[in-house]
Amino acid sequence: MVSASAQAPHTATKSKSSDPSFPSTMQKIRETWVSEFNAGHADKVAAFYAPDAVLMRWNGTVHGHDSILAEMQRSITGGAHDYVVHSLHAERSGDMGYDTGAYNVTLRDRVVEGNYVIVVKRMKGEWKIVAHASVPNPREAP
Repeated sequence: MVSASAQAPHTATKSKSSDPSFPSTMQKIRETWVSEFNAGHADKVAAFYAPDAVLMRWNGTVHGHDSILAEMQRSITGGAHDYVVHSLHAERSGDMGYDTGAYNVTLRDRVVEGNYVIVVKRMKGEWKIVAHASVPNPREAP
């Protein structure tokens, strides 16, 4: 499980590009995404995604801004809260980059832990999420 102390994303990531600011850019994206989700702002979370982005989750895949917005709203109104994200590695090459790590999120009846990967693309000077996959760890039998 990712502890609450791990909420501040790991900053020892590295970038193989000439832009040493990429890890801090990803840190800002992660921190703001988590903050907006935990505040219940599905619209602000969806704004991080490119218009044709793909969001892959345990219960299916959604495509495009409107579908991602609806999925975020469904998660928030369904009781998901207290997201904690811990980055393990961020890297970029040109206008593409990725961030991968671990997360946990509290649902109404349990805490779900898992791993994620986010692929970003610089579009009109701004980094946008083009693909986001989160995979929960298998649930232990009761």
